[in-house]
Amino acid sequence: MKKVILLATVLALCGVTGLASAADGEIGVDASVSYVTKYIWRGFDRLDDAAAVQPSVNLDLGNGFYANVWMSYAGTSGRTDPAVPTSGRVNFTEYNYTFGYANSMCEGESWQTDYAVNWMYYDFIDMPSDVIDMQEINATFAWPNIIGNGITPSYTIIRMWTSEGSATYNDASGWIHVVGLEYDFTIDGFTPDNPEQTIKLFADATYNDGTGLNTENLLGVADQIDHDWSHLKYGAAAPMKLGNGTLTPAIYYQTSMEDTVNDEDEFWGGITYALSF
Repeated sequence: MKKVILLATVLALCGVTGLASAADGEIGVDASVSYVTKYIWRGFDRLDDAAAVQPSVNLDLGNGFYANVWMSYAGTSGRTDPAVPTSGRVNFTEYNYTFGYANSMCEGESWQTDYAVNWMYYDFIDMPSDVIDMQEINATFAWPNIIGNGITPSYTIIRMWTSEGSATYNDASGWIHVVGLEYDFTIDGFTPDNPEQTIKLFADATYNDGTGLNTENLLGVADQIDHDWSHLKYGAAAPMKLGNGTLTPAIYYQTSMEDTVNDEDEFWGGITYALSF
């Protein structure tokens, strides 16, 4: 019931904000579906090497406000930890609800700052809210002109906490910091619809200040996440027009540095198809 109330509250808030923007004709909808060969979330291997299908719907409410519902479904059955009956991958079907605001400061200047502030709720719909659900507030800042030549540095700060004060994994609350770089360049396109092809290269480093749940081992893991640099992630993506939408293949590699987050380096790929309405 609490999850129903939460979702209804978010939708009501989005509806009020959307009605305020409707007069300006600024509301838009983006829908996408992704397939990833592994679901790696902030360094954690959510499904223990299993693939996932991840649909998403984003509502542009105008004036910088937006709302999003993102879902993840395991591509295979089984358990993330053979010793834990509740670790069946089906139990980690995940719905994330986001309400956010994005804007820019000092546009056109060398110190132009693009920023986004989000509230997110992580809803594992097949498990009780007081067991594993979490929420967060995060803020991302990016500086597209400070270096130039297509290189954009960024910084994200995240504060996570459990959905309920008496949650089983209350010690999983805490901070995460991510510093990143993105480099965009163009090459000749591969198809007539894409005379120029953008290639996005990106890398980031994450400092985990003791938060998150390692779903490969849910027995007491909440107080085992160490305060340390957890991982480095590298990747490349190539968005291209396909029909009325955009197809984006991508590859990723993770160097894991903190065993309580992930004791293996990871390599995975994904493909996303997105439409705007």
